[in-house]
Amino acid sequence: MKRAQTDRVIFNGHDLSALVSCKVNRPIMAPVNANFESVSGRHGELFKSAFFGGYDLPVDIWLRSDDRRDAATVRHALAELLCTDEPAPLVLPDDPTRYLLAIVSGSTDLGEITDACPSTTVTFHVGDPFYYGNKRRVNAQSGEFGINAGGNRPAALTITAHPESGAAWFIRNLDTGEKVQLDMDVSEDSVVRVDMALERVTVNGHEAPVTLDSDFFEINGRMKLQLSSGSALLEWRERWL
Repeated sequence: MKRAQTDRVIFNGHDLSALVSCKVNRPIMAPVNANFESVSGRHGELFKSAFFGGYDLPVDIWLRSDDRRDAATVRHALAELLCTDEPAPLVLPDDPTRYLLAIVSGSTDLGEITDACPSTTVTFHVGDPFYYGNKRRVNAQSGEFGINAGGNRPAALTITAHPESGAAWFIRNLDTGEKVQLDMDVSEDSVVRVDMALERVTVNGHEAPVTLDSDFFEINGRMKLQLSSGSALLEWRERWL
């Protein structure tokens, strides 16, 4: 089952409806790639794993202008709006508070917008199968504190911390026991930045080592964290199925 919408599509901050009308045909959710294994001497298959895959999202477009002589101008302007070197936010009309990360894939056939055929299809490839929603932030002090990740999929934190002087600065997930701990001393003038998605820690802009038992983690739902010292700003974006 697919949902079709004809309305504004915003890509990489550009409203495509300024040039064309859009009709989006998309699946309810990303495809599920399930792996099974046959076992000799047994009926059926054994389940091994499942994960969400990337997918193509076709968008039908046609000229807003009744004068099809505008086609060449639209082609050039639209090409400029669609051109990116990496996936960019794609906001669909029925869900304006969330976005996908997408990039135009394959032949665009913009040349099909001609006097004879004023419409064509642009295909976006969505590699990350989840939607991104509101940006959230929490200011934390040393000790235990609770957060609510929001969304319904795990999210990755970025942390900017101002620790107290000493060694063994860390942030810990009290629900799972996972933590990220510096393997160096810091001072009150130090600024520690942790990117859980990139699994990267810096101190005052320089790469910093972490202990061997460190484990970068995601947040999911309501959970408790612990900050060893000082204060920290935690930021993340909600992720949705």
